[in-house]
Amino acid sequence: MITIEMINQANYTLHNLMVTKWSTQDLFSIKWWGEIGFVIFSYILCFSLLDKTRLTKTILFGSLISVFSVVIEIVGCNSNLWAYSLPIYPMIPNIFLLDITVMPLYYMLIYQRAYSWKSYAVWNIGASAFLGFVFSPLMVSLGLVQLIQWNYVNTFLIIASVGFLAKAVISLIISFEEQYQAKQQVWQTSVLFQPAVKPLDEESDKKNEN
Repeated sequence: MITIEMINQANYTLHNLMVTKWSTQDLFSIKWWGEIGFVIFSYILCFSLLDKTRLTKTILFGSLISVFSVVIEIVGCNSNLWAYSLPIYPMIPNIFLLDITVMPLYYMLIYQRAYSWKSYAVWNIGASAFLGFVFSPLMVSLGLVQLIQWNYVNTFLIIASVGFLAKAVISLIISFEEQYQAKQQVWQTSVLFQPAVKPLDEESDKKNEN
């Protein structure tokens, strides 16, 4: 019988192995510094290019991209579909490079420039193709990622799906917000221009006095 204590012990052993490898082989290596530099560069570049007048919607969109990516990363890593050979920090999954850097930051730049669904679809497919067939093979060739039961076509399809799902959700949120604001404006206008009505008690008192 498999007990929770056995699972906890296995997780403890796995964590110790990861920390030992990371601290003795990965930390402060050239590739590790390369990942750190790429993350810092991406944040500086993207936030310098973001439209500061649309930050709320754009960052909300990026947050959705990041949430969806992290969920997929958790499922993929725990299902042994892929693994990170050189993580920035020893944890499963390694969310720093792709899920909270590449995907949300660069997709926020796409979102703020692609206003229509048609233009967004073109940008999304192009970005998914680049990440799936260029960026992912580069990470594999550099020894940062190991594909176990996965391939680049699946990467392309899953990234494109995340892009379309985030766009659909943010469009639905904005549509709901605009409808609510329109209803509030109509209600406030009707209250503002509603004619004043004298109280019935005052009218009755005046008739009695006459």
